[in-house]
Parts: sequence; structure tokens; C-alpha cells
Amino acid sequence: MKYKKNLILVLTLLILFTGSTLIKAASYPIKITDDLGRQVLIKDKPHRIISLAPSYTETLFTLGSEKELVGVTKYADYPQAAIKIQKVGTIKEPNLEKIIQLKPDLVLAAEITPERIINRLDQLGIKVIGLGPQNINEIIETIEIIGRATGQWQEANDLTTDMKNRVTRVQKLIKKHLEKEQRPKVFYELWNNPLYTAGPDTFIDNLIYLAGGINIAQNALGKWPQYNTEVLLAQNPDVYFIANRDEDINKKKQEIESRDNFKNIAAIKNNKIYFFNPDIVHRAGPRIVIALEKMAKAIHPKKSLK
Repeated sequence: MKYKKNLILVLTLLILFTGSTLIKAASYPIKITDDLGRQVLIKDKPHRIISLAPSYTETLFTLGSEKELVGVTKYADYPQAAIKIQKVGTIKEPNLEKIIQLKPDLVLAAEITPERIINRLDQLGIKVIGLGPQNINEIIETIEIIGRATGQWQEANDLTTDMKNRVTRVQKLIKKHLEKEQRPKVFYELWNNPLYTAGPDTFIDNLIYLAGGINIAQNALGKWPQYNTEVLLAQNPDVYFIANRDEDINKKKQEIESRDNFKNIAAIKNNKIYFFNPDIVHRAGPRIVIALEKMAKAIHPKKSLK
């Protein structure tokens, strides 16, 4: 009996160890279908990676691929170590010459990376993976793709499993809460003068829905529309979200309340104004689940999300 127990224990440990090793050890070559619909064949583990979006830079650091990261965009500032890495232009205007000079064997391109940049890198034989997640599930899939491409299978699996579990947990709590109450109307202010917001087919719109709210701009024209103040007042949101990085919160609240007719908005009258670090909400990376949890807590403050 004792022998059988020991044998079972050894076999269990062997299976666990082997399974973990299989996930962690990347097998090359691998073929990846990117968000541009392209088949990208990666023959070997990349050793010189360039990230053309701050969110992918953050993901690479989280997965442990920072040593292979040789180039990032101007505003890649998280984690702090990313600031020291060679800059290759902005997310909208990458510097092709600098990219080529760094001799990358893998470039992670953003949704707004100019097509001419991608085409030229393709011509030079540099592997480019185009990524453009539109919702939280696609953000998780993007992290999995980056993990596969860089050989960080185990790390990506651990990270995305945790993210999926946290999303599921929020969803269960919100579903239970919405059995008794309706979804509050939410407005997300990207910019004030002029007023801009997040429209349909954006992961901010997706976050608001998953957090148990309704984005009043969900039917607006365009992903990042300029929003009419009169329409905002007529929609009368219950919750008001604001992208705010450095401004004093109390001063910002006073400024909002002083806007014409804003005191008549339900969210303003009921002090349902919440500020979000745009680096967490606007970047399609690992911290997006933090944004979801914070939004859910703001929209449904009486529901425990601890």
C-alpha cells in the first residue's frame, strides 16, 4: 500500500513537472496569425525585440522578456525600466531608420503602425506581428500571442489564467447584482476641450459593459468621437469617468461642477465622479484587469469586489 502511494506521488510530480516544462519550453519554428490576418513564421526564439506600443512593452516586461527588448516608443514609461530603453519614435510615427539600425529579429506593431513601416520591414526580412485588440478577451489573446512568439509560454499562461479568473470573478458578481438593479449609464471623458469620449468597438466601451454599466456613447459615430455637450446633458449619465493622470482631483471636480449645466447631471449631483489613470485604462496590457475591477467598484460601490 505504501509503495503504491509513493508511486502515485512520484507519477503525479512527474506529470506536473513534465506538463509545466512543455508549456514553458517553446518549440520553434512557430506560425502565428496576427491581427492583420498575416501568417508570420518565427524560426527561432527572438533575441532583439522592438515594441511599437507601450502596452506591448509592459507585456514583455511582465513576461520576463525585457532583456531581449532593444527598442520602444517614446511614451513607453511602465515599468520605469522601460524609460531607459532606446526610443524608436512614437506609436503613430515610428522611426524606420532607427528600427533598422537596431537590427531586430521581431517587431510588435500596433493597430495604428503605418502600413508602409510594416511593408518595408517585411521586405527587409524582419518579422513583424501586427496586434490590435478591441476588447479585454482580445487583450488576453494578444498576451498569449506575445508569449508564444517570445518563448515565454509558461509565463503567458500563468498571467492570462490569472487575468481570466479575475474577469470571471467580476462577471459573476456583476451578474448577481444586475438581477436586482439596472445597468447605470456611464460617460467616459477622454478630453474636455473639446469633449471627447470612447465610442463603440473600443476596449473602454467593453470594460464599461463588463463592469456592469452602459456606455452612453456606445452608438456614437467612430471609436473616439467628439461628443456634443447637449447630447451628454440629455443622456444624463449616472456615473462620470474621467481620464486623469496628474491633475489635482479636487480642483478637477470643481472645474467639472462649474461647467454650464453640469450640476444638473445625475452623476455630478450624486458625486459619482471617478478618476482613472489613463495608462491603466487606455493601454491594452496586463493592468487592464485592474481597470475593470476599479470600474466595477465605481459603478456598483455597494457590491463587494474584495
